[in-house]
Amino acid sequence: MPNYNTFYPNNNFYMQDLQAMRDRIDSQMRQLQQQQNQQQPLAQQPITQNFQIAPQQQITSELEGNYAENVDEVKNKFVTKTGIFATKDFSTIWVKDISGKIRTFRTDEIIELDDKDKEILMLRKQVGDLKEVIENANTNRQSDTDFNGANEGKKSTRVSVRNKPNAK
Repeated sequence: MPNYNTFYPNNNFYMQDLQAMRDRIDSQMRQLQQQQNQQQPLAQQPITQNFQIAPQQQITSELEGNYAENVDEVKNKFVTKTGIFATKDFSTIWVKDISGKIRTFRTDEIIELDDKDKEILMLRKQVGDLKEVIENANTNRQSDTDFNGANEGKKSTRVSVRNKPNAK
């Protein structure tokens, strides 16, 4: 028995001692695992992750709408249906379809006028028309005065033609 430990007289005692040690270690491990399970019950739940490629919306609308400062922002935005993009002052509007085609529009604001505003605009137009008439009348009077005044200082150069007697 040169390879065996001399403390244990035979191999059976040694094996039983090792088995007892293993049983103690296993029981200690089970106790530690039970303690961890009691302290962290959420740790045992499986972790699930869902990845969404495009946002799923329940809206039945056929258009998406967003603000954009320039066409580059519109180009970089992914759309799942026709998208309308506008500047904050609504002076420019872009329409992007799902194929990526972008159309650009310029807009002008139409201000609805009430009856008083319409009457004010009509009166202003009439005043402007009357000013034109007065200016035209003054211009005509000045040109008549200039024409008549220019002729007053000159002698007439018109030659009168007399009837010649008919020779028979």
